[in-house]
Amino acid sequence: MLGCELLCFYLANKLTFMVLKTSRMQFRKYQVFLVFLIFFATDLQAQSSKMFRAAVIQDGTKEKVQDAVVENLRTSAKKRTDNFGIFEIPASIGDSLIIHKIGYQDVYHKVATFDDTRIYIKLSNQLLEVKVQGGRKASKNFKEASHAYAKQRGILYEGKPPLALLSPFGGSPITFFYELFSKDAKRVRRLNSLAAKALIDEEIALRFNRLMIKSSVPIKDDEVDVFIDNYSPKVEDLRKWTDFQLIQYIMESFDKFKRKP
Repeated sequence: MLGCELLCFYLANKLTFMVLKTSRMQFRKYQVFLVFLIFFATDLQAQSSKMFRAAVIQDGTKEKVQDAVVENLRTSAKKRTDNFGIFEIPASIGDSLIIHKIGYQDVYHKVATFDDTRIYIKLSNQLLEVKVQGGRKASKNFKEASHAYAKQRGILYEGKPPLALLSPFGGSPITFFYELFSKDAKRVRRLNSLAAKALIDEEIALRFNRLMIKSSVPIKDDEVDVFIDNYSPKVEDLRKWTDFQLIQYIMESFDKFKRKP
């Protein structure tokens, strides 16, 4: 592809030089040819570009990161991840993408394949000031990190102060506004939110997991994670389903998964 672009660039420059030596009638012929070259190069580039699809996931957890901004550094095209952490963006092999969101470290990803991909993004260093321990559930790690961080920063109400603090009789308006608007309070709320979402993911994973999926449908090992990312049921539905209903859901979802181009 790069060779074709270079060839078109060379021919266009060569043509420009020739045009300077031609008559007005010949110029029109060269002008038509130059337009053709431009469209040819553009068409070649368009043919090499496809929709790259990936899921952005919180590193160390199964948390899908929604509303993250994804930018193709070559084309400047931008997309946002949906409620399931998934995005689609036009890209070519070799393009570099940058994914960023407040509270997370920027991550770069080089497009090497158009297969469904997982991209892991880490919390920002500010949120990682409180270390989490390995070998435990993510929900517990986030909750304990929230408590420790709140204690370090003097956040007494987990960033959700009661209105009673605004009372002129024994209240503390300064504490109220600090708990509501400070960066430290926002970080505590963020950690609590991650803990709550991780707890839901863990509840879903107790039933909708690799073992259940592989025992229900003939799915390949390298397809299971992508299937889970795209067809994980809502926890409200899963709580109502019997095992038979769950298997039915897996089978129906697998049919959709296999039909997907």
